[in-house]
Amino acid sequence: MKFGVGVDYSLKALLLLAERYPTTLPIRVEEIAQAQGIPENYLRRLLIELKRGGLVASQKGPSGGYMLAKPPARITMADVVEIIEGDYTPVECLEESSSMCPRGQPCAMRDVWCELRDSVNGILRRVTLQALSEKHKLATNYSI
Repeated sequence: MKFGVGVDYSLKALLLLAERYPTTLPIRVEEIAQAQGIPENYLRRLLIELKRGGLVASQKGPSGGYMLAKPPARITMADVVEIIEGDYTPVECLEESSSMCPRGQPCAMRDVWCELRDSVNGILRRVTLQALSEKHKLATNYSI
């Protein structure tokens, strides 16, 4: 039930972009990768996915790079998880393509798995990039 490293790296990259929002100056992939300790080639692939998902925009050219496509208050952790990994489901039988237990019998745990999924998704939908950025700024200011 772990989220992959792609979600972590994506959130770190987006946090850096959120901290510079609303500037329209793009940030180069190399700068993001170095500042956040993310492998550059992997970050490029993640940013392409985030762009397809409408979270970032890119600008080409020597002064090109990436910036947020919308305000950080309108980007949630759920948005990032969905783009990078798809819908969060703790067990296979809750996936959209599955309506019943593959064993063909009612499952005593299904309600618990549904409650867990709904709770996690609810938390991820409530946490915005802006809230994470503000929390990060506070932590940075107090870590002297």
